[in-house]
Amino acid sequence: MAENLLKEPILEKEQILKLIPQKPPFVMVDSIYEYTALTGKMGFTIPPNNLLVENGLFSEPGLIEHMAQSMSLHRGYRDYLAGLDKPRTGFIGAIKTVEVLELPVAGARLTTYVEILNEIMKVTLVTARTEDENGKLIATSEMKTVTVD
Repeated sequence: MAENLLKEPILEKEQILKLIPQKPPFVMVDSIYEYTALTGKMGFTIPPNNLLVENGLFSEPGLIEHMAQSMSLHRGYRDYLAGLDKPRTGFIGAIKTVEVLELPVAGARLTTYVEILNEIMKVTLVTARTEDENGKLIATSEMKTVTVD
């Protein structure tokens, strides 16, 4: 098992915002619990007024965006460790698979595990697994993200 390179979790909103290119109101991550070169454990408490909450539930696009931003947060922390002073912009290049088993309610706490499977130049193949606060699996995905700067 790879060593966790994160001394303690980052839970402060201001610190998280320094690690990702997204800005409010379109931020779908709020914490990082663990980090290794190829894996990460990220979190998000869904605000009831989140743009992607519909009828009290966090929508499928919301879950997909949360998983993509979890990858972005992983990359942002890696860049921070490398001494870069601002997060690089990226986007979802392709979604190979996504499975949403359940839509979480607004206010729920999500935990997402990301794993980098392959990285070539500026394209990263990553898997994500999202669980609710009880550890119940609610969504999985495999996607390619592209870094543009």
